[in-house]
Amino acid sequence: MRAFSFSVLACVFLTACSGGLGSWFGGESGGGPDETSVVPVQPLVIPPTRALPTPTPGGTNRSDPTPAAIAARVAAQNDG
Repeated sequence: MRAFSFSVLACVFLTACSGGLGSWFGGESGGGPDETSVVPVQPLVIPPTRALPTPTPGGTNRSDPTPAAIAARVAAQNDG
């Protein structure tokens, strides 16, 4: 009985210090990703051959050539 009382008391103290059990079981979410900050990416393209293009240091990203424009368009869609 003494051990059971001690374990219940310990659980109460731990729950009080942690801010509740809800965050442990998914009831409360804090610090997670913001759904408005996620930018959709362009669909993957399967190349016609297995030959890889030569890398261009400082060049544009072939799958996402204008990331700033896409981010602005998504931000405008989320605002209104």
